[in-house]
Amino acid sequence: MTRRGRGAYNGMMRSASETLDQTFLEMRWRCLSLAADLDRVALASGGQDVLHGDARIGQLRRALAVLDGSENDRAERVQMIFSDTTPGPE
Repeated sequence: MTRRGRGAYNGMMRSASETLDQTFLEMRWRCLSLAADLDRVALASGGQDVLHGDARIGQLRRALAVLDGSENDRAERVQMIFSDTTPGPE
C-alpha cells in the first residue's frame, strides 16, 4: 500500500484496484437492489405515471447521471441532489 494524506486511514490507502476488489460485490448488490425497486414501482398500479412524473424518480435519475461522470466529488454532488436547499425561516 502507498502512504497518502487526505482520505487515508492510519496513513495508508488502498490502491484503486484494491478498493474495487474490496467493494465491487457490495456496489453490484446496490445496483441490483435499485433496479429491483424500480421494477416493483413500474409493475405496481400507476407505476408508469410515477416513473415518468414523480420528482423523487427525477432525483434518482440525476444522481445516476452523476455516478456516470468522471468528477471526483460524486458523493457530495449526489448528496446535494437529495438535500433540501430551501432557506429556513428567518
